[in-house]
Amino acid sequence: MAIEKININSPVYLKVENSNLASCKLTIAIYSGAFNASPTTTYELIKNEVGNNNYVIFEIGELIKDYIAYSFSGTFGSNGVNVWVQTTATPFNSSGTAQDAISSIMLAFDGVGYFEEGFDITQTTNSATTQNLTRHKGSVKTLISNSTIFRETQEVIYIPVLANLSVNSGSDTLSGATTVNFKNGGSTVSTVTVPTGVSNSNNAIAYATSTTATLTSVDIVTGGSTETITIEEQDCNKFTNLPLVFVNKSGALQKVNFFLKSTESVNVQREEFKTNTLTTGATYSINAHQYKNRNINSRETIVLNTGYVNDSYNQVIEEILFTKRCWLFKDNQYLPVIPQDKSVQFKTSLNDRVANYTMTFNFAFDKINTIR
Repeated sequence: MAIEKININSPVYLKVENSNLASCKLTIAIYSGAFNASPTTTYELIKNEVGNNNYVIFEIGELIKDYIAYSFSGTFGSNGVNVWVQTTATPFNSSGTAQDAISSIMLAFDGVGYFEEGFDITQTTNSATTQNLTRHKGSVKTLISNSTIFRETQEVIYIPVLANLSVNSGSDTLSGATTVNFKNGGSTVSTVTVPTGVSNSNNAIAYATSTTATLTSVDIVTGGSTETITIEEQDCNKFTNLPLVFVNKSGALQKVNFFLKSTESVNVQREEFKTNTLTTGATYSINAHQYKNRNINSRETIVLNTGYVNDSYNQVIEEILFTKRCWLFKDNQYLPVIPQDKSVQFKTSLNDRVANYTMTFNFAFDKINTIR
């Protein structure tokens, strides 16, 4: 049996069909960490057929979303963006007798599919019962969309790829990338072998890294297939580069840089009330506040500029706009931020020659600590 890859921010449908089906029970186990052959049930759903059509359809993507636990403080890997999903569909006939049950193993990514990409369909059969899994699968190799990475000189580079999963003593698998080759010109300067036999959801995404001073490209190899990403070095002599890490379209953490000018501002919220300053002696002090503030807090905003990028960065900007989570490296730590832009005009080398994107982010916390 294959381990099925699903992106849960697009619908995930299970269609269960049996010629005697009158109703169907679907048990769903959702968990993270080491694979469990007999996991605890998270949901139990029951549906009746409609119009004697002998099938039912469940949508389970919405149920899985609640179990994604985002965690990032600067370390790539074990970030809570993948969970195991195991289902068992049991049809029942009109007399309530169970028919042939059918099970599946899925690895869920916090990713999304685009409309024009359509759905991927996987059909499995157990005797008289057939199940169709309809979802957006996405890449089973490279987990970023852009074909160029703009890198600060000697910056550690992270390439997210799908690892090779194997559970139930190797009888259930999901194949990812094979190797990641970091290159300078035509020469390979370092090679990362993508892990195999992975059975823990926290290790489903492998982040191939390189600290080599000069890089020009990265080759992601899967069997006899190779995908190349170009690397362009950017010198940051005038402005401080501010890296941003976000959950991308593929459900992986991706690091991008904002090389040019940044500006910060603060928005203060407060309530003002009028108080009585009259003393018992029927007088008052001219140093006492007749108007006072309360419930004071503020949030900071930062405006960033990417620097000059190419056409492949249009996809990066789009993915940042609809990301679920992102973090900005500032003051030697990664701080949670929220994109504020709701639209963007894409730029191309043909129309604009050079492209710099300006984006606005709010810090995702109050400036004054109100955690209780």
